[in-house]
Parts: sequence; C-alpha cells; structure tokens
Amino acid sequence: MEIKVNREMLFESVVQPEHHGKFLLESLSARFTYHSREEWISKIEGGFVSLNGLTASPESVVSRGDKVTYRVENYSEPEVPTHFETVFEDDDFLLLGKPAGVPVHHTGRIFYNTFTAIARRAFHNEELMPLHRIDRDTSGLLLFAQNRDTASRFQKHLDRILLKKVYLAVVPGAFPEEVRCEIPLAEKHESAIKLKMYPSETGKPCLTLFRRKHLFEGELGNLYGTFSLVEAELITGRKHQIRAHLAALGFPIVGDRLYSHDGVYYLKMLEAPLTETDIRNLGSAVQMLHAHRFLIRLPYWKEARLFESREFSPEMKNILIP
Repeated sequence: MEIKVNREMLFESVVQPEHHGKFLLESLSARFTYHSREEWISKIEGGFVSLNGLTASPESVVSRGDKVTYRVENYSEPEVPTHFETVFEDDDFLLLGKPAGVPVHHTGRIFYNTFTAIARRAFHNEELMPLHRIDRDTSGLLLFAQNRDTASRFQKHLDRILLKKVYLAVVPGAFPEEVRCEIPLAEKHESAIKLKMYPSETGKPCLTLFRRKHLFEGELGNLYGTFSLVEAELITGRKHQIRAHLAALGFPIVGDRLYSHDGVYYLKMLEAPLTETDIRNLGSAVQMLHAHRFLIRLPYWKEARLFESREFSPEMKNILIP
C-alpha cells in the first residue's frame, strides 16, 4: 500500500569528517544515491537543499558538522511496519527485534521509514548504526552500535562479540534432519537478477549448519502438504547465504520472491505490486525467515549471553505459536 502524504518533509543530515572540504553536490551524490548526480543538481538549483539554514548552491563547500537539509514536497513512501522489540540495551550496544517488511537502510522508495531511521527516532539517537545486515523481509535480531566510536571499533570485527547467529526458516517438503551445506556462492553477471547468489565453483566459501526442528502438514496460501521448520546456523556470513543455500538444496523458503519460483515474482514485483493471487502462490506475504537467537559476548562481560527475538511475522507466528 502506498501512503500518500501531501505535505512537505525535511530530511536532515550532518556532514561527516570524510566529506570535509568537498563540494555539497559531490557529498550528496556520494552519500545519498537514491538520486543521481544530475537529479541532485536539479534539487539544489531548485532551492530544495539548504546548508546550515541557508539556501545552497552546487558549488557550496561543506565542512565537518555542517547541517544539510533536503526539502521534499508531496512526500510519499510505501507503508512499512514501524513497531519493534527491544531485546537488550546498554551504553554501547542496542539489540532489537526487527519486523519483517521494513528495510534496514534506505532504498529507492523508502528513506524516512527505514528501520535504522525508526530506531534513531525512537531512541533519540542519530548515531545509532546497525553492525550487520538483515534483509527487508527477514524478521528478528539486529545489533546496533549506540555511537560512532563503538561502530568503528567493532563493525569490521563483529565475530569477536557476535559469536553465533541462528535463524528459523519455513520450507516446503520434508527437510533432512541435519545438513552441513558448504556450497560456494557467487553472483552471475549475465543473470537477469544481478543481486541473486548462485552455486559456483569459483564462488566464496560458505558454511551453513541446518537442523530440522519440526515437520507439519498444512496449507500456506496455495501451497499444500508437508512443511519443515528448519534451524540455520551461520558459520560464514555471505549475502543471502541461508536463502541461497536452502534454494540450492531444493528447499526455497516459503514466501521468498527471489529464490523460489525461479525469481518470477521478484521480477514481476519490479514492474508492479504483487496481486493477492501472487502472494498466495508464494505462500506468504513475506519470506518466512527469522533471526532467532544470537550468542553475544561483549568485552566487559565474563561470559557470553544468549538472546532471542519473538518478533515473528504474522505468518510465522501462526506456525510457531498455535
């Protein structure tokens, strides 16, 4: 559903040290790629961008800490869920349960209601930064740094504190009791879907440990028969690793538009919203993948702690919580 908001919206940002001394145009083009360079020129020349409260020009030079404001008229965004679950919080870290259907970072159509922006507004903290990735349609745990210093110290070495990540997925069919999947994955440049990951002998090494938790008979949309609830432990952290591995094993996740049905519904979605029939054919409005449990040991803890998210999508909640 599209929210039609016939009002003016102001988007504010602060110039970071690495952009000190650059032209405003170059800084905006590098940081906010939802507009092309030419589009940013048009926005600036149209008076929609100000620098420290004054109307800017493409030749304006920015300094560290400058406040850039971008004004958008008749602003609209697709509707996304804005609720979340607070799992853990201290001065350095924040662990949240993200709902399915909201992107972590801005997309071509969502800027104001990214999950990062939602969290920053809720906690009145513009420095909140997610330390890892989670897909828009994946629900569950997401770890944030509370400030830039914490982010810079831990983002590249997250494995030192985030010791284990375990997901839950629902797949059609009877999944084996245990699978150790080491299929290397890579993108295919000749593919019609550039972001999709494929099995490839020259791909990056990957390792996912799968364990079947439950078998059940049922009906999910237009899908009927046997389904499996599968636990997936990420040993490596490649893009789409769980989704691509399950698809390569012949068990694509229910509701996964990209890795089920040969990506037909993903390609269709790029042209127009999916119909109710499309969603029923997929079995779910969002993919049934949930970041369920994280084992975390922060530098000032003696022992690791296990955290769990219950922020399941409605479709998964119907299965997991009768």
